[in-house]
Amino acid sequence: MRLFPIFRRIAARLVAVTLVAVLAGCAGSPEYRSWERGAPVYYVKGGDTLYSIAMANNLDWRTLARWNGISDPRTLRIGQKLRLAAPGGTTSRRAESPTDRTVPVKARGASESSRTATSPSGSSSDSPVSSGSIRWSWPLEGRVLHHFRDGASAQKGVIVAASVGAGVHAAAAGKVVYSGDGLPGYGNLVIVKHDAAWLSAYAYNRELLVEEGETVDGGQVIARVGARDHRRPEDGGHLLFQIRRQGKPVDPERYLP
Repeated sequence: MRLFPIFRRIAARLVAVTLVAVLAGCAGSPEYRSWERGAPVYYVKGGDTLYSIAMANNLDWRTLARWNGISDPRTLRIGQKLRLAAPGGTTSRRAESPTDRTVPVKARGASESSRTATSPSGSSSDSPVSSGSIRWSWPLEGRVLHHFRDGASAQKGVIVAASVGAGVHAAAAGKVVYSGDGLPGYGNLVIVKHDAAWLSAYAYNRELLVEEGETVDGGQVIARVGARDHRRPEDGGHLLFQIRRQGKPVDPERYLP
């Protein structure tokens, strides 16, 4: 009779281990992204926008809209299926075509290993590098911890160290097309659309100060710096900053002063 409690404890542990394995498998599986007939598709969830979905998949929002017959980005429905590849099954190469590519000007001044982000108030004597009609400025003052790497698998941009709670400034004037925490790995995120081709993104924020649809000026405070890893507050605050051209991340330091 004394063996029964032991068996019960063993059985309970087996059930717990099995449950943890099932939950781990569910957490690692893409709940909203899948494949149909060999092509990737995405199912819209609450909080999604066409811009956030395009950004998460390194696509131009206009291309995504065209593939899915969307004329108004505001008409997405929860559960709506979006194709993430061209109707023929191939991904768009428009952003990489020679006619679209521009040769950016390298920022002058500090070396790659010691570059420091300048404040939006204009503490640097260099003028921002122009990309069309857009003149970029740094979103905050701080030290660049990680530079853009084209071969990185995700989150291509620069990571700037700053005090938690410091103001994050819009790098140029534009319209907020996303403000939320729906993109895994980005935390509280703001995406600003500057024109038909250019977006900027600001991630890891503690607090968001703007809403979708709001027009912002260059230098306007749009968020507050948060910690990249909230489990390690001693590491201080971080901002992931991206500039995207036609959905594709580009090296922000080529366009910033």
